[in-house]
Amino acid sequence: MFDLLMRISLLFLSACIFWNAPSTASATPEVIDDVRIKAGFQKGLESLVQEKKPTSLAELNQQLSRSKTTIKVAGEPASRKIPKDKIYERCKSSVLLVGRIYKCDKCTKWHVSSASGFAVTTDGVIATNYHVIEGKDGAALGAMDFSGKTYFASEVLAASKADDIALLKLEGATLTPLSLSQSTAPVGSSVHVISHPNGRYFTMTSGDISRYYLSRNTRSPRVAITADYAKGSSGAPVIDSKGSVVGVVSSTNSIYYNKVKGQDQNLQMVIKSCIPVGAIKSLIE
Repeated sequence: MFDLLMRISLLFLSACIFWNAPSTASATPEVIDDVRIKAGFQKGLESLVQEKKPTSLAELNQQLSRSKTTIKVAGEPASRKIPKDKIYERCKSSVLLVGRIYKCDKCTKWHVSSASGFAVTTDGVIATNYHVIEGKDGAALGAMDFSGKTYFASEVLAASKADDIALLKLEGATLTPLSLSQSTAPVGSSVHVISHPNGRYFTMTSGDISRYYLSRNTRSPRVAITADYAKGSSGAPVIDSKGSVVGVVSSTNSIYYNKVKGQDQNLQMVIKSCIPVGAIKSLIE
């Protein structure tokens, strides 16, 4: 009888160990359907244009002269670093697809442009580039979050052309904001970008901060990073290892070795120029 009880106990213990053992199988990565996302963004903005009266791009451009706003941004997260393979899952819901809906002169269909942005408050305030809003062509400016919900931009709260930064209000949006870093990340710090390069939606790249410098044109502060991005990434967050925003994607600058008959030849390097997070803070009273 004692032996039987011992065997039952050992079997029960083994079962408990097996059931509670951590799984070694990795989670299946989420597959992004770029075609579906673009179609959803276009359809969502079409519906908003037809059902509501969105703020015109002409009016939004007039509001680009606003230099200050009063908003409550998310606080600084815990100092503990987030594992690199968890950054995407933690931050993707805060990144938005930003663009304008317009009709071209070649057909009667609606089209959408593509840029990036990210939430800075829960009640629908996002950050993006000044140049994403600049220009009056199109019926409206809107955004779509990771879940597929679309919103139109109702107001520019504050902006700076020199810093290429703007804060937009999305009508009726409830968002998950990213926190703004309270410190300056040193050169060599690891950073990540989640953006939409040329229609490759919600792409994450990683790299380092390579230097801080002044723009040769505007004399405004800039930060260079080695994380890749491309057209469509404008306005995306540059995120540190804690999940805080340390910068905003702005532009690229290609360095060629020489010119032949006026044409640049032999690409050597592409500088990834971003806006330090302090530019966003300077818009907030």
